[in-house]
Amino acid sequence: MNGKTAVPRPIGGLQFLWAYLLNHKQTGSVVPSGRALVARMIRPVPQNYSGEIIELGPGNGTLTVRLAAKCPNARIVACEINPALARRTRTNLAAAGLEHRVEVISDSAQNLLNDRIRRGVPPADFIISGIPLANLTRPDTFELIDTIHGALRKRGMYIQFQYALVDREKIKAKFWRLRTVPVLLNIPPALVYYAWK
Repeated sequence: MNGKTAVPRPIGGLQFLWAYLLNHKQTGSVVPSGRALVARMIRPVPQNYSGEIIELGPGNGTLTVRLAAKCPNARIVACEINPALARRTRTNLAAAGLEHRVEVISDSAQNLLNDRIRRGVPPADFIISGIPLANLTRPDTFELIDTIHGALRKRGMYIQFQYALVDREKIKAKFWRLRTVPVLLNIPPALVYYAWK
């Protein structure tokens, strides 16, 4: 091979579709993120990074598995509101031999982040989100973006993907710098927002 660790492809595509059909406000797509999108999302995180990364809305853990494989020294917390998808994330991590590297929490992102802020947990360097912002109410979106901002350290990075150019201005208003990158090789094509606090 090319010296990279082989990571098994996460399972659970039908479960992902089922989760979407049951509650499309929580699950923003009928399919898990594709390889091109996952690669684009985790690109800014250095391979030797040893701090904490928070992933919001991991779905079935496609990105979680790749991130844990890329950053063996990082502490990763993955927060998934859907209990079935949280279990699938754990299963996919175990299949890759990475279950000991990631803490998977089944709760809302808002609850997790507010609890961390309230307890004075040091801010994270990276917050990576697959939460479907377009499916949230306007007040919920503003509240989540505010809370993400509060849970990041200064110059920390918030990485968010969306399937439409929505909520960009909300993010831009809160963060000092924002870059938008299209990922056309994903199904459906997606946008990745890189926002720096």
